[in-house]
Formats: sequence, structure tokens, C-alpha cells
Amino acid sequence: MTQIYNSKEIEQQRTNRINNGLAEALNLPPQARGAYCDNSILRRIFNSSVQGLITLHWVSLTNAYNKNSFLQTAVNQKVEDAFKNEGLIIDTKTLDTEELEQLRTTMVEEGDFDAIIDCIRWGRLYGGGVLVANTEQDADTPLDKKALYGKKLKFIATNRWQCTANGIAPQIAEKFIFTDAFSDNEEQFLKYQHTNQQIDKSRVGLFLGNEAPYLTKTILQGWNASIFEGILEPIENLLGGFNVTLELLSEAKIDIFKIANLASTLSAPQGERLIRKRLQIATENKNYKSSLAMDTEDDYQQKQINFGGIPQLLEQLMYIFCGYLRYPVSKLFGRGSSGFSSGEDDLENYNSTVNSEIRVPANKLITWVVNLRCLQLFGRELPDFKPKWKPLREMSEKELAEISSRKLADYLALLEHQVMTPKQVAQKLTEDNYILFSEEEIAKISDDFAPDMETSMREDLEI
Repeated sequence: MTQIYNSKEIEQQRTNRINNGLAEALNLPPQARGAYCDNSILRRIFNSSVQGLITLHWVSLTNAYNKNSFLQTAVNQKVEDAFKNEGLIIDTKTLDTEELEQLRTTMVEEGDFDAIIDCIRWGRLYGGGVLVANTEQDADTPLDKKALYGKKLKFIATNRWQCTANGIAPQIAEKFIFTDAFSDNEEQFLKYQHTNQQIDKSRVGLFLGNEAPYLTKTILQGWNASIFEGILEPIENLLGGFNVTLELLSEAKIDIFKIANLASTLSAPQGERLIRKRLQIATENKNYKSSLAMDTEDDYQQKQINFGGIPQLLEQLMYIFCGYLRYPVSKLFGRGSSGFSSGEDDLENYNSTVNSEIRVPANKLITWVVNLRCLQLFGRELPDFKPKWKPLREMSEKELAEISSRKLADYLALLEHQVMTPKQVAQKLTEDNYILFSEEEIAKISDDFAPDMETSMREDLEI
């Protein structure tokens, strides 16, 4: 049987409500009551997930990514570290020095590296990053590589939700559907039209990141899962811990009003209303005035609550959060290692995750981009090209100088024992950027070993 309440009973329940939090007592909206409220962004994502897969709710993922710096760091940091300081090395023996420099310059000017980075970022965020090669040819036909020479080429980074694979697995899709289709007309090149455009698979590069289990890939139609699937709960715990701590600190001061004849006043008619009014007047005056009027028999005290263990709790939440993300604490919170650790072990472990999660999966995508750009610039591909990466570990100037000196001593020793010729030594020193010889200078050096040439070259290197 349904129980019916009248307006007086509802008002009485509202009046007798116990305010358990500062935000509730101030009648703030639910969004301002911390990460544990039902309307928080992270909680809404978790509660609205179908079959527990947050990846399916790409709008919520986008909103959470835009509004939460922790989530942005989780997605972007490893990608930025993988490509920092020109970490990707473009080198091949198929091209000469001038062509190789033209390739590198064009890729920078046309934004090829930026497009690759964005594709990887969206792959981590949405479970699938897509890179579309926009040319002057019809987008729904297979790419004619021979007709690409001297024509326009632009790479567009998007995600699996904007570029779907016709409802089947992207690895075996024949066509992709791009939501914001681009024109293949030369005069309207790169001018977007809000229509659905079919794109042949030969014009699409993918970044799927770490492989997902079979059941997950089946639910996601062949795409992989977002990295949010494994980090949402620790992020929510960390943010919730911060919010609860701040709320406790705000409520640490307790006001105690000792009112004369409190018991008898409460037993009288309208006594509770009078006591509430008395407290309300005192509280309002205390909030914005420096004076408080009280009866001579009343008393007022303020007690401060001390909280112990909160810093240690927050520190443990930080460690748990970093463990889920596989980030060192210094990367996220700027805190160095404590104790006997120098922090190098943590950075080495982090560098290995960057290599396995970003660099290795991205090699196929990078090779595809470089070959298409070479077809557009030179009319040929690079059969010997393999992406190379600079070491993630940054060495000091002293360490670099020691390595260079050791290499120079090794080359001179090989030259002295006639294992290497003077021309080979000059080429290796140029490749190592220790002593730069021009191609004309290297060509003048004889391949035949001669003792006087060794002595002369040693004197030149020592000078």
C-alpha cells in the first residue's frame, strides 16, 4: 500500500534532515559535491556502461578527457615522450642526402608527424585511431600509387567513431565510412562536407594499441578497448580521496553553543523552533560579523579536530594510481624517489612501457605514412625503411663526451690494426656526428690502407 505524505510532513522531513556534508549543508548542486556523487562525470560513465565497457560511450569519454587533467595525462604523456626531441629517426639508403632531407622537411611542414601522434592518442582514448590519406583521387576507389607522384597528399587523424569499418572488423574491412567526408576535387581540396563518404581501405592506416581479449573485440566490432577500462576506478578513488580530505578540513572546526535551560526550552511548545532560530541567528552573525551577542548564561566554544594519517593515505592512493597507469610518481606528481633509489630504475621501467605500448605498435603506421609520402615526392617507395627510435634515456653531457671519446679510441685502434680503412673511419665519425666530413672529403680519402695516412689522420683527429 502506498503511503501518502502531506505537505507539512514533507516540510518537517526536510527540516529535520541531517546535513552530513559541507556541500549539502550549503545546498550546493550535486556536481559540486565531490567525485563520489551520482552525477559526477566518472560515476556517470561507469554506471551507464553497457556490459561494463566504457569504450562504447565515446561522448562520455570525450567529456571526461576534456575536463580531467589526469585522464589527459594518462592518454598523452607516453605518446609525447615517445616522439619527444625528434625521437623518430627517418633514415634509408634508398634516398640520397638531399632527398632524405627533403622527406624530413616535408613531413614536418605537412604535419605528418602531428597526424601520427594524434592518431595514436585517439587510439588510446577510443580504442582505435584512424589515419586517412586524403588525395585528389576518388576516395572510394583503391589508391593508385603510381598516380600519386607530384599530387597533393594530406593525412587526417580521426578515431573509430568518426571513421567506422562498415560494421565489421577493421582489419578485414573493404571500405570505411568517414562521417565528415572530404572532397577529392583539386579546387576544393581539404574542404570538409558534412556527409558520409566511403573510403577504400588502401587509404586508411590504423592504430589499435594493445590487443584486447576475443570477447571484448567481438563486442567492440573488432576494435580494441580504451585505456580508460583499466584506470577509471583508481582515478575515481584518487579524486575522491582529495575531495573528501578537503571537505574534512573545511569541517574540522566544530562550533558548540551552550544554551541555558536548553532541556526545558525544548519541552515547551515551539521550543525546537526557538532553538533553531537562536542557532541560525548566531551562525549568520558569526559568518560575516566580528561580534556575537549572547545571553550571560550562554556559552560558546570552538573545537578543532586533528586528523592523523591523511597524508599517508593520499600518498598510498597516488602510488596505486601510478601503478595502474604504469607511470613513475615523478612523471605525474613531480616527486622524486625516496630512500636509496635514484629514480633511474623507475624511469627505465617507464621507458620500456613507452616502447612496448607506443613505439612498437606504431611502426607499421609510420612505415605506411613514410612510403606514401615518398611516392608523392619521388615516385618510389622505400623497401629498406624501418622506423628507428632514439633512446628514451637522456644522458648528461659528461656521459655523452665519455661515449664519444671511447668510440674515437675504438675507431683509431681498428685503423691502427688495419681492420678499418681511413675512409670507413671517416664515414663512421660522420654518422656519429663526432667529426663531420663532407661527401667530397670522404671521396678523396683512399680505401687502401697506408701507414702514413693513418698517422696523418690520427694527427688530424687529435687536433
